[in-house]
Order: sequence, then C-alpha cells, then structure tokens
Amino acid sequence: MVAAPASGAAVPGAKAPAEAVSVPAPVSPDVAKAMSTTRMARTDAVLAYWTEERMRAAIPVSASPRKTSDSPPDVQAATPRSVQPAAPPSLKGDKRREAGRTAGQNVLVNASTAVGKVFYRNAVDGLNYVCSGAAVNSPSQRIVSTAGHCVHGGSGGNWHQNWVFVPYFNFGNRPYGTFAANWLVSFNGWIINGNFDYDVGFVKTLNNESGQVLVSTVGGHGFQTGQPQSRFMTMLGYPSESPYPGDWQYFCQATTSASGANQITIGCPLTRGQSGGPWLWSYDDNTGLGYVNGTSSTLNRIVNPTQWWSPYFDNPDWDLYNYADTLA
Repeated sequence: MVAAPASGAAVPGAKAPAEAVSVPAPVSPDVAKAMSTTRMARTDAVLAYWTEERMRAAIPVSASPRKTSDSPPDVQAATPRSVQPAAPPSLKGDKRREAGRTAGQNVLVNASTAVGKVFYRNAVDGLNYVCSGAAVNSPSQRIVSTAGHCVHGGSGGNWHQNWVFVPYFNFGNRPYGTFAANWLVSFNGWIINGNFDYDVGFVKTLNNESGQVLVSTVGGHGFQTGQPQSRFMTMLGYPSESPYPGDWQYFCQATTSASGANQITIGCPLTRGQSGGPWLWSYDDNTGLGYVNGTSSTLNRIVNPTQWWSPYFDNPDWDLYNYADTLA
C-alpha cells in the first residue's frame, strides 16, 4: 500500500490502479490560519468552519460523464469476505424515523443512524459540497465508506478539504455530532485516472465534539466484498436536487445486476448528493444496519435519473478498507 505526502500529491511512480493512496485530511487556508493565529486544534477549527449557513449552502458535486470500463475483469477472482455490523447498546431496539420514499417504492424503510451526510470544501474551486456516506464496523470503529469522488476530485483534481461526516443528519440537526476526517483514502485508479471502477473512498475519522468514537456512538454497517453481483439492495443517502431536499435520508430498494466487468447497477431515481451513499445487503429495518456492498458512484442523467452505478466490491476494496483502518 502507498501513502501520499501531506501535500495531497500522488506518490510518484505509483501506477497500479488498485493501489491505495492516503493523505492526512487537508484543511483550507482560512482553517489553517485559524489554527496558527488562535492555536485552535485542527478538529475544532474544521468544525467551526461548518456553520449552519455553510451546510445549508453546500451543493451536490457535479456528476462526471460515465466512462466505459476498460479495466480487466476480476470478478471471478474475488474472494467472499464479510465483517459483521455493530450496534452500540444505547441504540439497540430504538425506533427510527422512516426514510423518504422514492417513486415506485411501496414499502416503508426506517432511516439509519449509521448513514449520514458528508460535507467538504473542494480545493480546486473553493466551493462547499455535499455527498453521503456510511459508518462501517472495523477494529478502530472510525471508518466511513463513501465514493472516491467524495474524497478526491479524480484526474486533474485534488484531495478535498475540511471533510466532515454528520450521521443521521436530520433537517439541519446533528443529533450525534460531527466527525471530522483524520485520513482520506482512495485508489490510485481514481485519483490519477478518474476510473469509475475505482470510485471508492474510505475516511478514518476523529472523535466528535463530545469526544465520542463514531461506531460506538451510532453503530456501524457490516462490509462485504466478493459477493454475487445480483443482490437485493437498499440504497440510502441524502439526494440534494429536486425533488429531494437534501435534509433527510431517502431510499431505493431493488436487485442489482452486473454492468461491464467491474461494476453493478440498480434502478433508482435519487439525484446528486446521493453520491457515496451505501448499497446495503440484508438491511435490518429494526436496527438500521446492513452490509455495505457498494457505493453510489454515477448516474445516467442529472435531470430525472433512473439508474445508478457502483464499483463492484472485490479483493482490492477489501484491502482498501483494511488499509484505511490501520492508519494512525
């Protein structure tokens, strides 16, 4: 595995697309100035950046055009692996509010405390953006899964700044606090080539403003790789373009299918802002937990979308998850 320097530049000579690249979570110049002039800790300075006004004004990341995969197929070589979900004692059995329904969904699904809204500043254009993400169980209990483009801009871009995760973001409320990033992690194939087969990101978080650890506070979804490409999934996230307001979780449920060599796809009308939201197998409506088997990466069109794609999670994704968890 390869770690990038704090500047956010990829390691020279790192050419394998499945290699992991990481960076200590960058901050914007104004946050860095606050840290130096007031001696404010990095976490406090990042959390102070995210005022209610900035969160309301943050926009969904612009969707890149889908590219045909030219990666060699590795689905047949994938080894099935699985991590169990984890629910903290304080949340077990609690009744959760219903997630928003999309068109054609006749069932009701409860929202998950382990799914949240992601906020970050783009280092290239200086604008604030939103994505979605999910807390994932791991030994450190600090991991968030999301899309690669929610941590790095891809080819020609850079690592995002002031990155935070707000689990169970609830109409502007943050009932479980805000978790700033400690490390951002993605694949070399995404950050250098913008290859959507590698549009996967993991973030290792710091404690929230109350000193709490992520998974022990909100629970953590399980994580699986090397599973069948056709599975009944529950997608959750925070779509932020009409007709969805971006202030509450919405869901889709459907069976995925293979798309190209290393992607899966699902029919769903959720809009941008859903990027990075988990694709959950065996979602338990009582606990609000399931197994992350994918992440919302690209959609077929901006206006009235009908289809979403995710990288197929296989051996490199398992390695990426474990690598992210070991970062100090």
